[in-house]
Amino acid sequence: MGKFFSAVPDLRLLFFLSGISGLVFQTVWFRMLIRVFGGTMEAAGTVLAVFMGGLAIGAILAGRRADTIKEPLKAYALLELLIALSGAAATLLLAALPYLIGNWLPPAFLEGGWAPLTRILVSAAVLLPPTVLMGATLPLLVKAAAPSAAASGRAISVLYALNTLGASAGVLLAGFILIAWLGERGTAAFAALLNIGIALRAYFAAMPPALSPGDAEPAPSPARRGGYGLMLAALAFAGFSALALEVLWARMLVVMLGNSVYAFSAMLGVYLLGSALGSLAAGRRRVLAADPLPLLARAQAALAAVAAAGTLLFFFAGRNTLDPKYLYSPLSSAYDLAWIFGWTFLIIFPATLVMGFFFPLAARAGVEWSRRLGSVGALYGANTAGAVAGSLAAGFVMIPELGTKFSFVLVSLLAAAAGLLLILASGREKLPAFAPWLAAAVMIPFSLFALPDPAYTIITSRIRANSVGDVAYYREDRGGTVTVVLADGGRIRMLFINGLIVSGTGAAGSLMTHFPLLFQEGPREVLVIGLGAGGAARSGLSHGAAVTVAEILPAVADAAPFLISDWDEMSGDPRFRLVLNDGRNELLRQRAAYDAIIVDVTPPVYSAGAVNVYSRDFFGLAGRRLSPSGMVSVWIPTPCFETDRCAILRAMADVFPFLEVWAFPAQPGFLALGAFQAPEMSPGAVSRGLKKGNIAEELPTLSTELLLARRLGPEEKEKAMSGCRSVTDDRPATEFPLMKLLRAEPVLR
Repeated sequence: MGKFFSAVPDLRLLFFLSGISGLVFQTVWFRMLIRVFGGTMEAAGTVLAVFMGGLAIGAILAGRRADTIKEPLKAYALLELLIALSGAAATLLLAALPYLIGNWLPPAFLEGGWAPLTRILVSAAVLLPPTVLMGATLPLLVKAAAPSAAASGRAISVLYALNTLGASAGVLLAGFILIAWLGERGTAAFAALLNIGIALRAYFAAMPPALSPGDAEPAPSPARRGGYGLMLAALAFAGFSALALEVLWARMLVVMLGNSVYAFSAMLGVYLLGSALGSLAAGRRRVLAADPLPLLARAQAALAAVAAAGTLLFFFAGRNTLDPKYLYSPLSSAYDLAWIFGWTFLIIFPATLVMGFFFPLAARAGVEWSRRLGSVGALYGANTAGAVAGSLAAGFVMIPELGTKFSFVLVSLLAAAAGLLLILASGREKLPAFAPWLAAAVMIPFSLFALPDPAYTIITSRIRANSVGDVAYYREDRGGTVTVVLADGGRIRMLFINGLIVSGTGAAGSLMTHFPLLFQEGPREVLVIGLGAGGAARSGLSHGAAVTVAEILPAVADAAPFLISDWDEMSGDPRFRLVLNDGRNELLRQRAAYDAIIVDVTPPVYSAGAVNVYSRDFFGLAGRRLSPSGMVSVWIPTPCFETDRCAILRAMADVFPFLEVWAFPAQPGFLALGAFQAPEMSPGAVSRGLKKGNIAEELPTLSTELLLARRLGPEEKEKAMSGCRSVTDDRPATEFPLMKLLRAEPVLR
């Protein structure tokens, strides 16, 4: 690697560890900010923009000063120490931010267009200090590792590769082990301690000596007129395509791999691993000695080809995932993790290798042509700014307007066009040698036009193979892919999100609403979290209550006429109100006192994001929005681990003095009711409740369920809650089933 690395033997290790810390922090912060913004694509895009925007600002600012800093390692050590302190402080602030925003800010700032702007500004104020500091580290380490701009190529390649490799390890550690073991705050403390250790070692490290002539890198390519500006543009576009593809892969793979935290962690871990190995390849002497523009052009052409080829592989592989479990969750055993990693690797790894190759090569050329080591900051900033634009464009424009398939075609063809422009910039005489690369970069993406939509084909193939019903509605939205299926002549209607069944016509939604409302005199306000198939909202209206439904996905609201047979009547009722928001943020935003809060979230229990309405913190928030006699009604779907049901019930019991649990033999799950006052559950109370509103109209369909309903007695209920810890925002145990799968813990069915 050169004597500039051997002189500081652990310089590579330090930046590897820094990559671990950075992605561990990012993983924790992303989870926390979902509770601030809600689990929407808008939230994810905003969080990513704030995080990566901070990295870009830090890289640009540090790059301007890097050439004048005499002791870059000591400056780097100070940065790592400040990252530890500001990162720990940001974690504590983010944990409290939803409540600070909800309780301290004037209500006017939480209404209409002010609400998202307020959250963005407050979150940016918390996140920018540590992320700006993180972005400043690369220019300083390049300055410490490379004696001159001419010798920067290997330093950029190796440092970027090791930092990215550390980031891959950080994602996998946080997603599979640390948060489940230490909780969110404990995981952030682990990252902060890493930064402190890095700071101490860097501070006491000696500066490397200048390279001897025998160690020098190959002579730099001659400066090109306008070459530095060309590299800024090339890196901005490379960042755009890289993050656009990441968003598209995340949407595509969830259809095949399911909606678990492990599927996303595996995707991001493989993505970063490929980028790291590609960056190492860019640091080879043979690559450094070559003219960079033809190599960069071929890299863009290769990216276009392999990204489109991955989509083709997804299409043919996904059509074979017809087992019924893929309609509920592909993750049912520890062995399924090998399936998740295997297909993720095959589909996205080749493209990420090319992405990793591009950045250090383009950055090295830009540094050489600018004759300033500090320009690596501006080059990294351009790459990061492009990444932010790519993420937002894919999530907010491409997917909802073009769909996933045509978005892949567009990004691939844009990469091919970028390759063509780069080869033309290097000289028209090189165009014939580039022609085969360009042909592959155009032909493979165009072959996608001959295929039906991959996600639609996979989802409908599963539905047909399992004789579920007929597809009546299908739409790709920025928040998810929504499908409505009709069976038995339309009497049975089912809702699928990203290919997984989440709701349907049946008694569960009605039971969740009737049970808390039967025992209240004249309920006035009901909040239903999740529109589903409309059963809960319909039952609330039958009691004469005003019903607010918080639905997170616009496509579910658009699908309502196909999913809910009496949608026109329901939506036309002046007591009914549908808001596009997640339930937790609706509770933070509103000051209403609800007589019932109905929680029916996406199964299974460990699906990503479900824990946000199963935690003790959520139940505490819901309790503050209840009327004195109000109740929280929670459906716990089965199959689920006994320990998960225990953790959810324990979380409710920590908040509500009154807790009842009901089982229904014909329904896949348990109903848990929490309240501050014990309701009168006598036959007389039931008789009075049944005379309210239009409840009698629903009795024929509910009579069997009511007759077979079984209330867990005090001893059985206490046993169901014994020997476990409450699920909390900080300890989201239900979202991390890995150890339960490995131990083969008992499952409730």
